[in-house]
Amino acid sequence: MIAAVTILYNPQPDVLQNIETYIEHVDKLYLIDNSDASNEQMLQRINAPEKVVYIFNNENLGIASALNIGCKTAIKDGFEWILTMDQDSKILTLEKFFKDALDPDNKTALYYPTYIINGAPYQYQILENEKPVVVMTSGNILNLEAYTAVSGFEDKLFIDYVDIDFCLKLKLNGYQLKELEGYKIAHELGKSKLKQNLLFKILLTNHPLIRRYYITRNKFYMLKTYKNITTFYDKEKYSLLKELVKIILFEDEKVQKLKIMYTAYEDFKMNKFGKKR
Repeated sequence: MIAAVTILYNPQPDVLQNIETYIEHVDKLYLIDNSDASNEQMLQRINAPEKVVYIFNNENLGIASALNIGCKTAIKDGFEWILTMDQDSKILTLEKFFKDALDPDNKTALYYPTYIINGAPYQYQILENEKPVVVMTSGNILNLEAYTAVSGFEDKLFIDYVDIDFCLKLKLNGYQLKELEGYKIAHELGKSKLKQNLLFKILLTNHPLIRRYYITRNKFYMLKTYKNITTFYDKEKYSLLKELVKIILFEDEKVQKLKIMYTAYEDFKMNKFGKKR
């Protein structure tokens, strides 16, 4: 049996159409809602309501904590596998039902899809033997025994690097990631914008200030925690400098972003994690 967990945060009505693309493939769907107000009434329109368990947190607990609520509830209900979905992701193709596609290899802790973003397959940057070391959370099928073995998702990160941290914990504990053939999902990567001219091409994220805080603080945490995983560390260590250059040259709110990044670094040094207060 396979469950699913979808994390909600002030969702738009199109979340219902996204959910319909995968609810038939799972035995239970846990909707963990971090929104400002309950969305239970809107979500009652989902087909197969008997499969749905709605949990309203009454505040934004962050992605990691919401995922942990879903995974722990699934374990309590006797599930061995769980599909993790963002509210803006939907399945495009699935050649086999999940339960028929999983093999008994107990070292495969996570199956991931081909991500289609802006109409094209997403290209991973951190690879070993031509396979990704880390993958995004949305669309993954997690082995809940492995999830328990690595103590789940890191609550204190709140948001940003939650997926990367989880994958690296799996790697350190000898688990593997495996692509599921014939499984594709459409996924949104935020409001990034490509800027290019004759001399360069650069992707601008233009994250709001609070996201820039979490990205910076958690980046320092990841570099400290996983400095011995060279495939990750070597790729990541120059990323902060690149982000600084992009902010200074191309993004809005330059001064505010630089200030919030300094605050994030100070909080990292003082071991201040969790939700920014």
